[in-house]
Amino acid sequence: MAENEEKDINKKTGCCCGNECTCGDNCTCDESCACGCQDGEPCTCGCECHCEDDCDCGCHCDESCDCGCQEGKPCTCNEEKDKYLNLAKQVQADFDNFRRHSREEVEKARIYGQVSVIEAFLPCLDTFKEAKKHISDESVLEGVTMIENKILDTLKTLGVEKIEAIGEKYNPHLHNAIAVMKDEEKENDIILEEYQAGYKYKEKVIRYSKVIVNKKED
Repeated sequence: MAENEEKDINKKTGCCCGNECTCGDNCTCDESCACGCQDGEPCTCGCECHCEDDCDCGCHCDESCDCGCQEGKPCTCNEEKDKYLNLAKQVQADFDNFRRHSREEVEKARIYGQVSVIEAFLPCLDTFKEAKKHISDESVLEGVTMIENKILDTLKTLGVEKIEAIGEKYNPHLHNAIAVMKDEEKENDIILEEYQAGYKYKEKVIRYSKVIVNKKED
C-alpha cells in the first residue's frame, strides 16, 4: 500500500491514541506515533487524551489534572468521586436515622399523653361501679348503666378495653390477686370476684384487675 493511502486510512480510522485524527493533510500518525501521547506527553494530533496507550481509567484529564495519570501513574479521579459519594450516602443515612428516631419520639409522646388522660377517667368508672351497688330504683340504675357503657364505648374507640376477670382463669399478666377464697364447685385459680376493674390500652396493661381467686385445699 502506498504511503499516501496509509495516511488517508489513518485520517478515517483515527490515530494511534484511538481518537479522530485532526492533523490535516500533513498527518504523520501511524503505529509509532511521534506525538508523544503514548509516553504520557500532551498529544499534538488533536485528541484530548494525555494518558498512556494502555490507560483504561476512563477519565478526561487535562494538563491541570494532578491525579498522576499523565505520568503513567494510576488515576485517582474516581477515588475522589467515590469518597465524596460515600460521604453523601453516610450523611443521608444519618439523616434517615434521625428522622425515624424523631417520629418514634413523637409517637411515644402522643401515646403517653393519651394514657395519662385515660388513667384520669378510670376512677370515674370505679365510681359508677360503686354507685350502682346502692341504687335501688331500676330506672335510675338503667340510666347510670347507660352512661357507664357510653364512656366504655368511647374509650374502646381509642383502643382501651376492660380486662375480663370474673369466671376467667387467673393470669398474673392481667390480674393482681389481693385475696383467695375457697369454692369447691369451682376450679383452682378461677377468679371469683373483681375488687377493681383493670384496663388495657392497645394490648398494653395500664391498670391490672384486682381480683379474688379461688384456692381449694389440695
